[in-house]
Amino acid sequence: MLSFRIILRCGAARQRLGYKRCLSEQRVTPESLLEEYNEKITTLHKQFAGRTVSPRSVFTNSELSLRYINVYGFDYDFTLVQYTPEVMKLIYDESKKRLVNKLGYPERIKSFEYNPDLVIRGLHLDIRNGYIMKMDAYHHIQLASVHRGHRLVDPQVVIDSYGGTHIPLHIMDDHHHRTTAEGSSTNLVQFLDSFSLPEVALFVDISEYLISHNISFDPEYLYLDVEETVKNVHYSNLVHTTIVNDPDRYIEPFPNLLPLLTRLKDAGKKIFLLTNSEFDFVNRGMCHVTKSPDWRDLFDVIVCSARKPLFYSSVNRPFRALDQETMMPSWQRVAELRPARECLYTQGNISEFIKLTGWRGNHVLYIGDHLLSDLSNPSLHLGWKTCAIIPELDKEIRKANSLQYKAQLASLLAVEMLLKEHQNKNDSSLMAITDKWRKERAEKRKFLKDYSNIKFGSIFRTEKAPTYFSRRLARFANLYTSSLDNLMDFSLEHRFYPRRASLPHEPDVNFDV
Repeated sequence: MLSFRIILRCGAARQRLGYKRCLSEQRVTPESLLEEYNEKITTLHKQFAGRTVSPRSVFTNSELSLRYINVYGFDYDFTLVQYTPEVMKLIYDESKKRLVNKLGYPERIKSFEYNPDLVIRGLHLDIRNGYIMKMDAYHHIQLASVHRGHRLVDPQVVIDSYGGTHIPLHIMDDHHHRTTAEGSSTNLVQFLDSFSLPEVALFVDISEYLISHNISFDPEYLYLDVEETVKNVHYSNLVHTTIVNDPDRYIEPFPNLLPLLTRLKDAGKKIFLLTNSEFDFVNRGMCHVTKSPDWRDLFDVIVCSARKPLFYSSVNRPFRALDQETMMPSWQRVAELRPARECLYTQGNISEFIKLTGWRGNHVLYIGDHLLSDLSNPSLHLGWKTCAIIPELDKEIRKANSLQYKAQLASLLAVEMLLKEHQNKNDSSLMAITDKWRKERAEKRKFLKDYSNIKFGSIFRTEKAPTYFSRRLARFANLYTSSLDNLMDFSLEHRFYPRRASLPHEPDVNFDV
């Protein structure tokens, strides 16, 4: 039987945290504070010790029932196919060589090694100051995250640069790759794409080299050089060619992909692929992962080279059918979207897509990894349901499940509860204890940040609030999970329920079964 226990400010329910009566009814002494501290720590440690989160979980921002999903759409890169860290190293290595050979950067840069733990996704770069930083959901710079090269920037220097820690909405809330504010001291770029990690790492590494060797440089010029070079590496097809020529090295195994798609097909669901990648690259990757040359038979429509997010906003880019042998676009107007085993398409736009398929509204679930290019427009403007694939989740959840992490988190929450309740004590002996708790709080928060990433912490949260990345994730994705494979754990009738979170003005609610 389900019992509902409302944790009120005072009352019997708080006895499980060591309360015998309301704080206002008892005299607080140093001894009672320390006793309360020990009781809270012990209780919370016991509670957290038995709690784990499965890395295969699918997390829910807003309620979604798979029963009513008739159409499943997929991105390709980092969705249907996941890449090994070797791909990031490949992009980094080829880009650094081109910077030296073609743009005259110092020869020493060729010896740099890609460090996958140097940066995280979702960071912002101020290309005028050369600062790489993390933002919270409320547009505040996280001072402990601001680096120039590998060096932490003095917090006061950051505050002086921006007139505080807050970045205005018109600068932050841009849906394009680069954000510029006329007359502002900031020029921000946010890195949301997994493929952008080598670009950020290379910018940071070169910045550090130039700074440490007292070589004068303009961060904006460096950024433009790195950005253009990485872009050219992609456009050259070197990365794609290298991947498909050695797929075992660069593509993660996904044995459940074919069963997953087959299950959808057998259930009568419509399936489409909408990707910015070219078909030859997609085809060779899918053949490798599914171990089947007939994987196209599972898709009702395949659109490659879609150029998202332009696909969602343009009305002047018609679909072009691809010749099955030459892969050259047809000159004939596309009047229908035929099954993928018969015809492939390139370019196009969302208006024509909806008109030709009739797939619209909340019966469509689109799954992708890029919050803006893949998910923002379908979610905000089309009414599609969306699911974000966030590979970083797996590593973060496994770290959060460790006993060390849970012990530190339990201690932090206990200290924060105590500080909230005892912050206004005027007695010097009590103030000494609360001062000690504040220092302990700062230490715990730093530990938890460093546990995820020594420089930037978690991709999902700051010390005080969700990250700006998390804010966009909550806004654009009904569901999110670490891998498409995790959906195999749920039936096609499953309803995903979001966790009910109490609003600040509501009482906390705890459910005990």
